[in-house]
Amino acid sequence: MKAKWLVELDLFTDTEEELIKAIKKSGREVKTLQYIPFDDNLVGRCSEGYEENDCVVFYGSLNFGRKLRKTSWIPGVYLKEKEYECTSYYPVFGDELIHSNYIMMPYGDLHRRKDFLFEHFGEELFIRPNSGFKNFTGTLVNRYNFDDTIQLCCFYDVEPDLLVIVSDVKDFQKEWRFVIVNGEVISGSLYRDWTIGPEILSPGSKTRDLVLLNSKSVKEYCTDENAFKYAEKVSKMYSPDTAWTIDIALTSDNEYKTIEIGCFSCAGLYGNDLDKIVEKVSESAENEWIEYNVF
Repeated sequence: MKAKWLVELDLFTDTEEELIKAIKKSGREVKTLQYIPFDDNLVGRCSEGYEENDCVVFYGSLNFGRKLRKTSWIPGVYLKEKEYECTSYYPVFGDELIHSNYIMMPYGDLHRRKDFLFEHFGEELFIRPNSGFKNFTGTLVNRYNFDDTIQLCCFYDVEPDLLVIVSDVKDFQKEWRFVIVNGEVISGSLYRDWTIGPEILSPGSKTRDLVLLNSKSVKEYCTDENAFKYAEKVSKMYSPDTAWTIDIALTSDNEYKTIEIGCFSCAGLYGNDLDKIVEKVSESAENEWIEYNVF
């Protein structure tokens, strides 16, 4: 049984065509589909052409992936949400985290604890949701924009009881995304660089995202051996799924640190080796299917 891939279109547009070519090159079947919100027959449409318990690997958005967990495909979607919550992996990585100095609290308590947070962390804070699936985008705040920024997050329908992480701010030089399959770091890609100046979105215009300000998005296979070695080291500390990703940073102090982890099925791949990823993920999926159906 060869793995069959289902790829959502118009999401990861920078690698979409290359990934589809890599799947076909491997001799495996690939189908594409567009996610339609509020489509009650989405799972039914996706299931057309597949058998029950087929060996299928999904790659696309979180919303699409969540719905497809209803199928009986093996493995289907690499998406174990609980394992990607900060509360699950922060205690494991500890000092290896870029934001190892952190406090967790309900979103609705941020205003009340505002003075305490600035006294503890300094004049700038980094705030992100505990969930690995971004109820809102991690953001930088200071005393002057705190109220407006927290209010802006409400546009994501953030509930007061949502657990958030508050930490101090760190300066990065570079960021990489590594792909891990069966405990092996199989590929890595540089995806953001602060050493080559800001990204110009249009003449005279830079991003307004304070987290990304003065950095540039890139798409290059990782050539930093030390970053690879560090990824291999921390990937042995935690295993949320058969296939997953880990983001690594080089800080301004020339230290390698862990930013966050993510599920493979819903992660951008940037300049990673797509041929190798397709082969390794497919082989893992096929072995899982054999184990489920034979033993």
